[in-house]
Amino acid sequence: MFDKINLKDALVSERSKLSNDLVKSAINQLNDDFLQEKSIESHLSGFNSKKYISDITISNTEDVFNINEIENIAIKHRLRFLPTKYFKNNIPKEAIFKIKEIEKSHSTSIKQFFILAPSTAFDLEDCNKDPLLFIPIKNNNFLLVHKWGSDLSWFKKLTALPFRSLETMIASVGITALLIALLTPTWLILNGAEVDMGYFGYHRLAWFFYAFILLCSLSTFICFSQSIYPSEYQWNKKTYN
Repeated sequence: MFDKINLKDALVSERSKLSNDLVKSAINQLNDDFLQEKSIESHLSGFNSKKYISDITISNTEDVFNINEIENIAIKHRLRFLPTKYFKNNIPKEAIFKIKEIEKSHSTSIKQFFILAPSTAFDLEDCNKDPLLFIPIKNNNFLLVHKWGSDLSWFKKLTALPFRSLETMIASVGITALLIALLTPTWLILNGAEVDMGYFGYHRLAWFFYAFILLCSLSTFICFSQSIYPSEYQWNKKTYN
């Protein structure tokens, strides 16, 4: 107790204590981060509530989008906007890290997330492309957290156009029937009849209506048998049909 104090030994001992404290602090921080990431992954894969709204406050509205804007984009490009519970594939670590930073900066735990992606990216089928991850916030707004995958191609936009609504589906059938009526040779429409009625006439109009009715019947059968419906009816539906 009354021994002399070696200052160097005291410094070494103090350094050792500080090093141990830093190691313990680092380990605790890693454990906390690990538990937080596991909690986020759990909420991404399991939580689903229509009433949940996160209590974070966003000052920068650049990445904040209203539900109406999301709905319009979903219908236009034939996408689905569903809770991440229904997302089939893994969400990248980059997205989890961004969520973790948001939770830390707002001292909260976010429990609900949404994905905007083609319907094939959910449990409905098997695919993984073009997803956007959102957090629900106040006033029917959603914070865009992360985007991954490739951009939508012009071909995807083109193929989605006929399926936006019931009106666009009927219009697409009508345009196809009109093209068929205009491109079909007169002799084929008249079935070899020895009558010169020219290119335009009632025969071509009748052929258009015939093609339109035939295509409507065929399209209706295919849509119902394959559960293909307008995007405006299924952009946020959790089931295939």
